[in-house]
Amino acid sequence: MSVMLDDDRKGLATRYVHKLKQLYGDGVSTLCLVYNATGHSLVKRANQDWWNGSLSGPDYPSVISNGQWAAFLHVHDQGAATGSLGAVVYQGTSVKGSELDFLIAWSTPWSEVYSNTAYCEIGDTDFWDGHWDEIEQKLGSSGYTWNSMFEDAEIDAQIEPGTSPEFTAVIRIITPVELSEP
Repeated sequence: MSVMLDDDRKGLATRYVHKLKQLYGDGVSTLCLVYNATGHSLVKRANQDWWNGSLSGPDYPSVISNGQWAAFLHVHDQGAATGSLGAVVYQGTSVKGSELDFLIAWSTPWSEVYSNTAYCEIGDTDFWDGHWDEIEQKLGSSGYTWNSMFEDAEIDAQIEPGTSPEFTAVIRIITPVELSEP
């Protein structure tokens, strides 16, 4: 995983998303960072924005190349007492060559009475389709960190406390050697 830090890739992505936040200004937002360690490109399949949240700046990256960080800023509905609550699904390939969908989700509530939460899930193609309400419930029941494993894939997701936290998700394929280690 040292490649994640090569050439200050994470630092560049972090500075970029913080610049988006600076341009956006005050208000509840989630500074999202996603790292692809799958060995293949990830392609965006879908996204869900609850509470009328949206992106500030460019759209969700349509492709995240292997070894690259993606960064985007998700914000609350301006003028409304709502938080930043969203999800995005990327598709990638397992070691066996099967297509997998990787779902990552975050919640930054408007009120600090509620905790921020991170959620992730991996499954076969379209496992999430038609299940956004269930995913929202799982997100609400999760915590600051969440881990998901499916076949030879794994996602680690975490979110900081506060009203404009960083949300970080690392999506990776576990090699056969890693799977056989005790």
